[in-house]
Amino acid sequence: MSSNVVDGADSNLNEVVANMLSPECIQNPYPVYKKLRTQSPVHGLLDYPPGTVPGVDTPFPAWVITRYADVDYVLSNPDVFSSEDPMQANSSAPSLMLVNHDKPRHTDLRNLAKMAFTPKRIHDNIVERLRSDVSAIVDGNVGQSIDFMEEVAGVIPALVMTYLMGLPKEDYKKLVRWANAFMVSSDFTPQERQSCNEELFHYFVAKVGERYSDIEAGKKVTDDLMTAFITAEYEGNGLSKEEVVLFCITLVVAGAETTTYFLGNLMGVMLEDSSWFERLKQDRSLIRPFMEECLRRDGPPQRLFRCVLKDCEVGGQAIKAGDWVAFFMAAANHDESVFENPEQFILGRKNVSKHVTFGRGIHHCLGAPLARIEAEIMLNTMFDKCAAVEGSLANSSRQSGGLLAYGFSTLPLKLVSTNP
Repeated sequence: MSSNVVDGADSNLNEVVANMLSPECIQNPYPVYKKLRTQSPVHGLLDYPPGTVPGVDTPFPAWVITRYADVDYVLSNPDVFSSEDPMQANSSAPSLMLVNHDKPRHTDLRNLAKMAFTPKRIHDNIVERLRSDVSAIVDGNVGQSIDFMEEVAGVIPALVMTYLMGLPKEDYKKLVRWANAFMVSSDFTPQERQSCNEELFHYFVAKVGERYSDIEAGKKVTDDLMTAFITAEYEGNGLSKEEVVLFCITLVVAGAETTTYFLGNLMGVMLEDSSWFERLKQDRSLIRPFMEECLRRDGPPQRLFRCVLKDCEVGGQAIKAGDWVAFFMAAANHDESVFENPEQFILGRKNVSKHVTFGRGIHHCLGAPLARIEAEIMLNTMFDKCAAVEGSLANSSRQSGGLLAYGFSTLPLKLVSTNP
C-alpha cells in the first residue's frame, strides 16, 4: 500500500475511499481498513454487488462501515438494513436466493434450504467422493511445481458443486468461470461478465428443467440437492421452478469462488511460515483452529451491501432511510479493539469464534460447514501424501479485479513427495 494513500499528510478520507477500488488496495486492503476504523463511517464508496457489471451498471454511493461493533450492528439488525438489492435486481444478473431477501420471505426460503441442504446430505453426497478426487488431484501434482490456485484450489469447490447438484463432473470448469465473473473479482470485460451471467442462468434453466421433466415422467432421479430443492416443502409451501434455478446459481457463485480463495489462503499461510506444514502434519487436532484463524485474518469475503430502511446511527454517524451501506467483515476481523495484534496469525486465539467472515444472524452462511469440510479434506490429504510445501509468497499475486474477495490469483509452489 503506497504511503501517500494511508499516511500522507495531504490525503483525506474521501481520497482513501475513492482509492479502495484500486488494484493496489484490493490486493492489500488492510492498511486502508485500519485508517477508516479510526473514523465514523465515511460516505461515497462506488462499488458493485455480485452479478452486477462494472461499466454497465451504475453503483449507488455507500457509507463505508469498518469497525467490529458497527459491522455487528448491521448484521444483527435486518429490520433496519435490508438485503433486497435494487442494484442487482435491476442488473442483467440472476438474483441470489436468501442473500437478497428479507423477512418474512427470507425465513421461508431459509427453512426450505435447511430441509434440502442438510448435514447428512452434505456428508453422504460429498465426503467420500471428495476424498477420492482430492487424493487423485494431489497424486497428480505431487513432486511438481504448480500454480496451486489453478491445479488444486480452483478445482475442489467446483467439483463439490457438481456432486451436490448432480451435474456432469466435467462441467466444473464452466462453473469456475461463471462464478469468477459473477463475483466481480477476476478481470473480465463487461461483455464477458454479461455473457457469463447469461450462460450461467441458461445452463441451470436447462438442467433444472430436465430434472422436473424426469420427475414428472416418473423416472428415477438422483437424491441430490437439485432434487431436494424441487421436492422440499415447509408448512405446505415449496419452491417454484425459477426459485430452484436461482438457488442452484446462488450455491455456485457463493460457494465455488469464495472457497477457492479460502483454500489458497490456507496455503499462503504455510508459505508465510514453513513450520506450519510439519506442525499440522504431526498434530491434526490443530487443523480446525488453523482454519479458523485463517478465516479471521485472511477470510476471502470482504464486504456486503445493505439498503437502510429506517433513519439510524452507526458509529456516531447519522444515516438516513434509503441510504446505502457497505459493511466490511474483513475490516471487522482486524479490529484491534476485539482481536489483539490482528495482523498476526495466532493459533488458538481465545475469541477467534467471534470472526464474522460467514456473517451472523439470519444471513449466516449456510455453506460455512461445507467450506470447512472441503478445507479439512484437502489439508489432511496433503499431509498424508506430501512431506512439505515449498514456495515463496514473493512469487505469488493476489486478485485485483474487485473488492469483494481477498485471495490469490496465482500461488506457485511445489508439493514435495514423501518418497525420496
